[in-house]
Amino acid sequence: MRVRELGEAALIAAFSEIYRSNAKVEIGIGDDGAVVASPYQREVITTDIATEGVHFNRQWSSAYDIGAKIAIANLADVYAMGATPHYLTVAIASSGAEEVSYLLDIARGIESVASAHGASVVGGDVVAADSLTIAITAIGGVITPALRSGVKVGDYVYLTRGTGRSLGGLLLLSRGLVDADSQEVKFFQRPEFHPEDLTEFGYENMAALMDVSDGLIADLGKIAEASKVCIDLDIDEGQLEYLRDFAKKLELLPLELFLRSGEEHSFIVAVRADLQSQVPKKWIKIGQAVAGRGSQEDSGEIITMRGSKLPFTEQVWHW
Repeated sequence: MRVRELGEAALIAAFSEIYRSNAKVEIGIGDDGAVVASPYQREVITTDIATEGVHFNRQWSSAYDIGAKIAIANLADVYAMGATPHYLTVAIASSGAEEVSYLLDIARGIESVASAHGASVVGGDVVAADSLTIAITAIGGVITPALRSGVKVGDYVYLTRGTGRSLGGLLLLSRGLVDADSQEVKFFQRPEFHPEDLTEFGYENMAALMDVSDGLIADLGKIAEASKVCIDLDIDEGQLEYLRDFAKKLELLPLELFLRSGEEHSFIVAVRADLQSQVPKKWIKIGQAVAGRGSQEDSGEIITMRGSKLPFTEQVWHW
């Protein structure tokens, strides 16, 4: 059955059977708005929108993985603010031609991520549109927000998990080198998500924090801009062995995949020099904050590699 045949009310009722509320939800799906309880004085609110043909491709990912990936993107922003996710709202714009089962699988993918991280989907909307679009708003409680703007000269910059496999999978798919069932594209279809990497170290030990969504280099630039520093990269390329097969097939350097890849939602963490001994061993040290932005040491580049320009110019994640 297609969405236009089922109707909005019945579709929302079907969604409500998938989304499971926790005890903090006083009134959930089915009224004009949700009513929830919060023990926090501060809430983090973040929204992401994904449109078919721009942010996802049905031929490359299942509906379940599409839903999960969009939910991960939202929760990553909550964790990147030092917050604990509690609630999501989900709005879907549908052409009406989609199978109902397809939209329900998207909902199941969203629910799989939300429930795994203690969050509840408490409402949303369904509207008609020319193409399939999914918008999620996430709300989380926070005591002291973690910001991008706290990096100081001398701080070290770490990555909680290696990047590169998501871009590698996307490029392999887009060039027709593999099909959607290949193991090599799993990180692109649904990234592994490990916010426990942050809580293990402790938000209070972080000078700055951000998740990797638009590409590692692009996101490092945002942290540097917000903190008014430059970041000089010094990456041990021996740690990039996991990218060798991707790089060989794509005729790219592993370093380029590592630096350009996005939508993997590992985290960039800046750490004061005296706290380095406490950093988890699995984190990857990628560089250090240095003076710049008008100082005598300013090279004109906000991100450098061992004091020089990066070995490639394209920096931003894209389809």
